[in-house]
Amino acid sequence: MGLTKFEKLFVSLRYYLLAAAKFDESYKYALGALEFAKDIHVGTRKDGFTPEFQHQLEIAHYIRTLNVRYPAATIAVVLLHDVLEDYSNKAPFVTKEQIYARFGKQIGDACVLISKEYQGVKVPTQEYYDGMVECPICSIAKGGDRVHNQSSMANVFTKIKQVSYTGETKDYVLPMLKKARRIHFDQESAYENIKFVLQSQITFVEAYNKNEDQLAQAKATT
Repeated sequence: MGLTKFEKLFVSLRYYLLAAAKFDESYKYALGALEFAKDIHVGTRKDGFTPEFQHQLEIAHYIRTLNVRYPAATIAVVLLHDVLEDYSNKAPFVTKEQIYARFGKQIGDACVLISKEYQGVKVPTQEYYDGMVECPICSIAKGGDRVHNQSSMANVFTKIKQVSYTGETKDYVLPMLKKARRIHFDQESAYENIKFVLQSQITFVEAYNKNEDQLAQAKATT
């Protein structure tokens, strides 16, 4: 029996990071983040069967194709981006102090910025997105996170939730990426790539839902 999709994603990313670490020591933190986050995210996605950590793995594989300033740190933050938000208030209880101690200030700061909630305290939406603009790591990681979430919401999110989610992308994520692109201009191609994918997804979701409405109306009149 062959490897599952999750296993292939994990193994291929691990070998990629191992090879990169031979030439760039900063990748040791990405390797550490891979193992740490794998042990934290042991549940399943909202569909009930996809491994929870597959989300982080798929984003990491996407991010490694982009031209970013801090590739190793950005991959590390992608792998860690949900641990504080999801597990600071429930087992296994990950703290900011743990992240800083294990991965250093650059990654720790980015993990704090990308967390919408910590120990039950939520950051106001506009403040949350404004905070990521100045961070070349967070702004890319958040864009990749949104790309994957939008790509995997079919048959999981309700129609209303899909429209609401893409609405948040238009109102907050895309403006954040635009502002970040002007500051971190060396990453412009990465921001443009993420923006293009997000906008394409939004166009599809809006067209699909409009078509569903039209079909429903047509059935109601026949």
